[in-house]
Amino acid sequence: MKIMTLIKSVTFVTIASLMSVVFAQAESPKYTVDSSNYMQHADKLTAGQIQAFESYSDYRIDVYPTSAACTLPAAVKAVSQSNSKMVNGNEGIEWNTLGAKPFPNPTEAQHYIWNHRSAPHYNASIHRTLTAYIVKSDGSSTVGKGDNYIEFPGALDSPLRGQVDPNLYALYMVKNLSPARIAGTLTMLHDFYDSAVEQRKAWQYSPATRRVRRAPDVSYDSFVDQTGGLATIDSYNMFTGAQDRFNWDLVGLKTVLIPHASTALSEMGAAEKIRASLYFVDPSLIRYEEREVAVIEATLKDGSRHIFPRHTMYVSTDEHNGLMIRDQYDGQGTLVKHQVGSRRLDTSGVCQFNGEQTIDFATRSFVIQNTLGIGHDNLELEYDVINMGLEFYSPDGLRRFAR
Repeated sequence: MKIMTLIKSVTFVTIASLMSVVFAQAESPKYTVDSSNYMQHADKLTAGQIQAFESYSDYRIDVYPTSAACTLPAAVKAVSQSNSKMVNGNEGIEWNTLGAKPFPNPTEAQHYIWNHRSAPHYNASIHRTLTAYIVKSDGSSTVGKGDNYIEFPGALDSPLRGQVDPNLYALYMVKNLSPARIAGTLTMLHDFYDSAVEQRKAWQYSPATRRVRRAPDVSYDSFVDQTGGLATIDSYNMFTGAQDRFNWDLVGLKTVLIPHASTALSEMGAAEKIRASLYFVDPSLIRYEEREVAVIEATLKDGSRHIFPRHTMYVSTDEHNGLMIRDQYDGQGTLVKHQVGSRRLDTSGVCQFNGEQTIDFATRSFVIQNTLGIGHDNLELEYDVINMGLEFYSPDGLRRFAR
């Protein structure tokens, strides 16, 4: 590790830790919603939140004073002045500027979805430990970890910008470290903006066979290994991938209780609190606020299939346009999963997701994935520092990384 990178990392962690301690000492919730009073706040709750209160007597939401809103990175904001155009059945975009926010003035349901899905490309690269916690109804828990590299060739400052297909959205590589049943396996993805032009491609390496093979199904409702079958691939980062199987409807704007500025989820002790939780993540780790959201209904198109034919999504209307809550329904119309995104602000006011929880009502289990920070791993979380290059994200690169 470069010495300056190490110094920057230690300095950032130290400052962030001090700031969070001061912040935590200085503020307390405006009010708390629990199973005794949730109906008094029903106008600000989603159906999934109401079901959580009705299913679990100790579920609660701590609501804090409104804090700073998320902003766009300055360079991104400078080139995000007008809307791009959706094409190919809204599966693709004719960009005003690739790497910008595609719809700075959203007026349609899929504008919000595109803004959410595109936000990671504000970073040129990410290196992190990918951590997921699965907690079953009997209290048993499993931790999944992976060494994860991602590059976004369309990012404004990506060294790959202009050198690859502009439809290439992300290059993704993860080496699974735990649990034992998947340790040593690797997955590589080439993800595209427009799935009507090119579908996501995936490769996997198995240490048992020492072979790389193409993975046939890594989209829509296939399950993520690290979530123990509790979350689908299209719920990664709250929503990712193709949108073509659904009709999208913007229901309207309203004020809802959503997570915001949840620094506790990244701090020391967070992992222990998660593993000691039952049915849902310890509420003390998630900080809610009253914030405006766009309410979006996604309903399955005739002739298409998905194990969850209906989703109600709540997207923040700040510059981040983060998809913060998703309620998922099965084919019988039963609400079966409540997904909750958590985000924190960096020192410039830009938001990054730092954990997405799926509460599964049928099994009374939960999983939280993409948890980041010193509370989960001592590996430095690096944005825009490491660019591995195209050769790394190739079948040969996959084999080399497996060694």
